[in-house]
Order: sequence, then C-alpha cells, then structure tokens
Amino acid sequence: MQHKRIKRYARRLDDKRLYMPQGVQRGGTALTSLTLDEFEALRLVDVDGLNQIDAASDMEVSRATLQRLLSSGRKKLVEAILTNQAIEIRNDIRNIKLKGENKMNIEAKDTKIIAFPTSDKVTIDAHFGHTREFAIYTVHGSDIVGVKHITPPPHEPGVIPKFLQEHSVDVVITGNMGQRAVALFKHYDIDVILGARGRIDVNLNEYLGGFLTSQGSSCEHHGNHEHNHEHQHKDQNHEHCQDKQGHRHGQ
Repeated sequence: MQHKRIKRYARRLDDKRLYMPQGVQRGGTALTSLTLDEFEALRLVDVDGLNQIDAASDMEVSRATLQRLLSSGRKKLVEAILTNQAIEIRNDIRNIKLKGENKMNIEAKDTKIIAFPTSDKVTIDAHFGHTREFAIYTVHGSDIVGVKHITPPPHEPGVIPKFLQEHSVDVVITGNMGQRAVALFKHYDIDVILGARGRIDVNLNEYLGGFLTSQGSSCEHHGNHEHNHEHQHKDQNHEHCQDKQGHRHGQ
C-alpha cells in the first residue's frame, strides 16, 4: 500500500511562474519545475533568513525533509541556469496546507470576523485598496451568524487596515497585496490570505473547510517580496492556474 504523504505548510503564489531564458521562445527549451514546497523552503531560508530548524518548524516537516527540499530546489535552479532551461514554479497544492501571511493563529478563535473586498457583493476584488466596499462575515465555528457590507474611507496608506481593525476584523481575504500592506494589517492583528478570486461564498467555504488557513506562530518573519496564495475548491480537485507571461533570466 502506498504511503500517504504528510502535508506541509506553504504559501502559494497568485499563479504559477514561468521564467524563460533570454532569446528562447516558449517550448524551445527544456523545462525545470520547482514544487511549491521546494520554493517555500528556499523562500524561508534564503529570503526570510530563517535557520533550518525554524524553517522546518514553520513548514511542519523534519529538518531532514527541509534539507532535501533546499538541496533539490537549489540544484534545479543552478542546473537550469547553466543549461539555459526554462524554470517553472508550480502551484500544485495537493500535498500543501496553505497558510496566511501573518500567522496569527486565527483558527483557534471560536468566532471570527472575515472581510472580503467587493464591488458587486458577489465576487472578490483583485485589489483591496480601491474596492467599493467590504463584505464582513461573522462566523462562529463553521456557521455564518452575520453578514454586513461597509464602505471604506478614501484610500490612503494605512487607512484601510485601521478601518477594518475598528470593525474588529480578524482576517482579510483578497487577491493581491504588497508586503508593506501585509505588515500594516499585522500591526492591527489582522491576518491576510492572498490569491483569492471569484465568488465570495466559494472562498469563504474554502477558508472554513481548511483549504485557506493560517499557521499559528509567535515568530515574525517578513521577506521583501509579495507573497500570494491561490487555492482549490473544496468539492473540486482541480487547479485554478493560468500561465503567466514568461520572464527572462537576468532581467
């Protein structure tokens, strides 16, 4: 019987990434693929600056597994550059548990208040800063006990995180957000889930079902890159990925 692989925590990108060597058309070279857990290990150690013990704890894997992920990820990157191969970072979450940016351990709370930026009360806006309103859901356990829509003040740096904190929001689920904005939400004890798109109700069910989650941690680690998440439907095991326009090595 095949051994079931233990899921590990990782942040997801908004879409898979594809980097093409300069002067090479797509499909004209071999492709090297990094898995999401390899990329997360590299990000935690090489970008966020965690030591291997803390990085392994963050991903909920053994140190030996983390070392394997680091070794395989670094080898793939170097060999791809040396042999002029394309590099793909896959967004497959079949063996991944997604986590929020701020790691506030929000899931431990019996009652949570969750905010979604929206302009039509149905779908999530890609960018929270200029949204028409926020849909605010109060959830006890897995039951929705209240819904309201609030209009944010005019967008200025730092205004919306403070505004949502005044409405006791615990989590904001949105499409994209810069790391500076993520840090502002952290200042107000609000967790951030990125990469969401489509219907609010689907994303809310995914969050409540554990597909969108935040790993509780007392540590604070911030890189300089924007970290995004994507997810899959609770009842559908398929990817919501679209190809990004190819980037070029050395740019």
